[in-house]
Amino acid sequence: MNLKLLKANLIIAFALFSTALLGQENGVKTSFDIDYKPVMASIDRQGNLYFANAGGAIDKYDQDGKLLYHFSPQRKSKPSIIEAWQELRIFVHYKDLQQYLFLDRFLNNSERYSLDFSQSNNFSGHVTLSGDNNLWAINEQELSLQKIDINNQEVLFETKLNLQLDFDHLEVQFIRDYQNYLFISDAELGVLMFDNLGNYIEQIIPKADIAFFSFSKNELIYLTHRKLILRDIYTKKEREIRIPDLPYQFAFMENNKLFLIRNQTVDLVKIN
Repeated sequence: MNLKLLKANLIIAFALFSTALLGQENGVKTSFDIDYKPVMASIDRQGNLYFANAGGAIDKYDQDGKLLYHFSPQRKSKPSIIEAWQELRIFVHYKDLQQYLFLDRFLNNSERYSLDFSQSNNFSGHVTLSGDNNLWAINEQELSLQKIDINNQEVLFETKLNLQLDFDHLEVQFIRDYQNYLFISDAELGVLMFDNLGNYIEQIIPKADIAFFSFSKNELIYLTHRKLILRDIYTKKEREIRIPDLPYQFAFMENNKLFLIRNQTVDLVKIN
């Protein structure tokens, strides 16, 4: 073979090999499957993942896909939220039952607590754990936001949302407390941001249908049109991370690793 031709072929082969490595470096690093399509998910500070099925069973996995612990409820119900950020105390709320419970890091559960502390007889809404270890409760029928003392079940304060915002109904999809702020995702209004006293601040993501979001450092993370968007909750700057064109339902980021969940598969992507 001609020496120049051989050299050219080697250069091309090396370039293709390097490109393949580069694509692999920025693509899916590892994947693992779970036994069901999760209806809710969460992540703790160590990067352990928590998944719930429609009956309320919850599984805890490490980053390598090893099943660590399993929780099976006595009463089957779909969880509306799992909050595992504290790790030692995992909050689970069941909207259809209006009950919540706590799990420890081994997924041993406490008794269930009913949401009978509400001053309204027709409470219907989402509940999550607040940064000061109380509860946020959104009453979608009365358009109110309540902060609840978790120990004595008393309402600390209540905010009438329709007095702060120009709307006459709510369709809340997800709520989360982060860095002493409350974030509420509404199907029409987008993601709303409140302070720790329940005062409305702004539409941090206006008029977007976002069923789930998570956080990393100062950024709110959400999926839209098969894209991953990270929006700084203080500067409002956005950046986009290219991800595989797949129908992901949940996304988390921890320690420069991106966890993407689609159907029954978890894809782990290294972020450079």
